[in-house]
Amino acid sequence: MESSKKRKGPPGSTPSSSEGSATKKIRLLNTHHGAPTKNKVQEVGERLLVQLRKARDKTDREIATLFLELPDREELPDYYEVIKLPVALSTIEAKLKRNEYPTISTIESDLKRMVQNAKDYNDPKSEVYQDAERIRKLVFNFMKANNPDYKIPGYSAVATPLPQIESKPVPNGTHADSDVAEVVESRDGSEKRSVALKSSVPPSDRMTSVAPSATTGDPDGGEAADEDLDFTGKTFQEAQQAIITYLLNYTDEEGLQIYTPFGNLPSRKLEDYYKVIRHPVSLRSILKRCHGQHGRHEVTGVTDFKTWDAFEEEISFIWRNAQEYNEDGSEMFLLADAFKEHFETLLAEAREKVEEPSSTRIKLAGPKPKVTLNFSQHRNSPAPGVTIDNDALQRQKQVVAAGVNGCASRPLSASNGPVKSLSQGPSVEPTSQATHTSPPGTVVKAEKVASQSPAPNNVAPAVQPATNGMMPPPPMRPSSGSPFPHQPPAAVNSYTFTAPSLLPPPMTRAYPVELALLPLVTVSTHPQLAIPKRFSLSITPHATLAHQSTTITLPTSHYFLQIAPTISKQLSMGRPYKMFVTVNGTRLNQRDTQFHVDTGKRTHVYEGSLAQGVNRIEVEVAASKLDAGNEDGNGKGLDVEKVTVYANLMRA
Repeated sequence: MESSKKRKGPPGSTPSSSEGSATKKIRLLNTHHGAPTKNKVQEVGERLLVQLRKARDKTDREIATLFLELPDREELPDYYEVIKLPVALSTIEAKLKRNEYPTISTIESDLKRMVQNAKDYNDPKSEVYQDAERIRKLVFNFMKANNPDYKIPGYSAVATPLPQIESKPVPNGTHADSDVAEVVESRDGSEKRSVALKSSVPPSDRMTSVAPSATTGDPDGGEAADEDLDFTGKTFQEAQQAIITYLLNYTDEEGLQIYTPFGNLPSRKLEDYYKVIRHPVSLRSILKRCHGQHGRHEVTGVTDFKTWDAFEEEISFIWRNAQEYNEDGSEMFLLADAFKEHFETLLAEAREKVEEPSSTRIKLAGPKPKVTLNFSQHRNSPAPGVTIDNDALQRQKQVVAAGVNGCASRPLSASNGPVKSLSQGPSVEPTSQATHTSPPGTVVKAEKVASQSPAPNNVAPAVQPATNGMMPPPPMRPSSGSPFPHQPPAAVNSYTFTAPSLLPPPMTRAYPVELALLPLVTVSTHPQLAIPKRFSLSITPHATLAHQSTTITLPTSHYFLQIAPTISKQLSMGRPYKMFVTVNGTRLNQRDTQFHVDTGKRTHVYEGSLAQGVNRIEVEVAASKLDAGNEDGNGKGLDVEKVTVYANLMRA
């Protein structure tokens, strides 16, 4: 009965501790169960954040230190005016804990937005900008191995879109916060407003717009990719940059950037790619060379490609490498064909509207001397010490005719050398006794000098007086055993030869060895030959000579060589030059080229086969002559250096 006497509390009153004990017990039971399991997206995201925090550069410095937290609003108030969507690693970590990322691609999008924010706000030469680029590469390599969306053909990660902000116009015609807003017509016909960055941000750092049909800049520098690329008024270097920028941002009808696979080099995890492809090339690496950027060295601002042919040759490695590594008929193989056709169309238009710099061509062919042969007069030969007798043939005819007719010939001229008188030698009267082997009545020629008779052990035959005018005998005759003493005849020459007293001077270098055109020439056995011990020869420049040679002997199995001449930094950075590599007179075509970032030099690779015996390998480079105090090579004339290797390939 006591329970019925209890007064019920008024509506809205809180229960006592005893009344709420059951609810509390249920709540405690629910909060003390095991920790929730993490899904695949959270595991991948946390693993990536750990790698980013541990990442270091070549100097063992952590690259993600400035990306851990957002900047302080009091220290950098303008940061939040420029950056519309701030992102830091702590922001991504908090969203991972709240399980706000539906896919791995959304994590990558936030990281790309964080990198782009750093590039938009900071100077390209700053340390933060360089760290942002290192983080971008690390994220890209990680995602290619862990993000399943990369297996989808044509997939390309994009940064998290910026919020659509409409700026209010001000009386002077500009927009608030100095932002430039433009109205873009979307694909469905509706108007869409996109916001570009501040005008103070350099063009090289501006990001692309969210709308696929409108771009406000290129992240790597250069001009935005428009539907129609116009070369009017552009310089040679600007035209090169415009072509690369256009291809990087080119989108198809569906709004996809189809040339993204050619933008960057593949990950180093693809070890077989870098074993097959000797000269990896990407659009962004070529764009850097168009700016004169080489690794950590200072940007020169001068393009490495001085001609359209050199520009085309370097870009051709993009589709050649893609088709060499991928199977015929694959999507990447067909995309390389489309890229090649598109680039050649742009290049043809650029050649018509933009001329090459006039100072980059080298003409090696000099004036050819005219050679005239005149036999009408007796003149000395151009060779030193050599005299040509132009009347010798006529005198020889007269001597032969005189000998046939039995008449005496006129003596030879003194210009043909010393000639002994015809009176020298014995004069034997003819006899009627047949004491010799010759038949009677036979006419025997008279010798100008005493010599042995061809008939052994007999008396000398009767001869006529030395008036028949025959030619002198040859210098050497076999011994006949004649009783007459042997006297060698004097040699009669139709010309006089004098050995040259001076040899041509050797080719010397008029500049120091540090500026040698060929700092190194390497000749080695080709790596494709299955030989356990390969041959290699490195030839460095001579201290003073511009032309040097050496001799090597190789076994018959080393018949295929790789010839790798290295050119100087001046030639690599734009000094005009020509290179010729020949084997036995046959010019070789370049197979590969490698740029050395640490020295600024470049190595060209050639391949050639040897024949059994002695082979002649020549490496010659000709460059425009250096002016005094000027290393750009704009002087008159040529500097030439040459290396010759005589390779003796042994017979099997």
